[in-house]
Amino acid sequence: MEKRRGIILALTIAAVILAFTLPSSSADNNNKDDNGIFQEADRQDERSGRGRGRGRFELTEDETNRVMEGFKKRNPEKAKELSTLQKKDPEKFKDELWRNAREEIEKIGKERFEKWHRQRRAEFLEWFEMNFPEEMKELARLKNADQDLYNKKFELLWRKYYHVFDENRRNPESEWAKILLEDMKLQNRRDELVAKIKSTKNKKSEQKLFAELEEVIALRYDVILKRKQMGFERLLRQLDDLRKQIMESRKDILKYQDPKTKEENVKQRAKELLEEKKKFW
Repeated sequence: MEKRRGIILALTIAAVILAFTLPSSSADNNNKDDNGIFQEADRQDERSGRGRGRGRFELTEDETNRVMEGFKKRNPEKAKELSTLQKKDPEKFKDELWRNAREEIEKIGKERFEKWHRQRRAEFLEWFEMNFPEEMKELARLKNADQDLYNKKFELLWRKYYHVFDENRRNPESEWAKILLEDMKLQNRRDELVAKIKSTKNKKSEQKLFAELEEVIALRYDVILKRKQMGFERLLRQLDDLRKQIMESRKDILKYQDPKTKEENVKQRAKELLEEKKKFW
């Protein structure tokens, strides 16, 4: 089985390489509706966030007003300029607001994070109680007995379970979410059995627990194998997507290698620059 999968993977990679090297007519790649190589480069820059600043996020109207109110107290003259700019050029206003009122915007960002964290923490506890009720009871007992110990225990549980919780939150019906949850429950049961076996002094009880431990380990073996199979299938899908991207990239290169396409793009770009477009080459 493994050998067959290896052959399939090798053939797929070979197909990708072959597709990239096959010749093709550049005439087929000329598209009259195409916006040109310059516009494509500009769109790539926009997607990568160049010139937008690190950690920048969109402010709501209410948040923008709050930022302006705070900045007005700190720098009323500049705030007046920004208020005028907001009416004339909203996009440029956003850039200038981030450049000048970062202190106020960072406060908004902190509030957003704290709100997100409270909400996600509540969702996590609800999910945890539903799937791991016994551990939740222990956590609740600690909350009433020792808040510091409760916080430490919660952080440990958060680190241990968060990836399972997050997958179940985003894709509750997905096979991957279900398999992660099942795996975690099997690990917990395994650990419980190991602890009981080590602490028991009754030989008969030890044998019974050991037999159950083997059953749990066998079940987890199947779960791990299923995870590997799902991971392999995901890699094949990614490889197929990569092949498609390579084909598209190859078409673009061949299209823009055509002298006529180059001439059209250069003339169009020169015309745009003379018309005082905002984009630059």
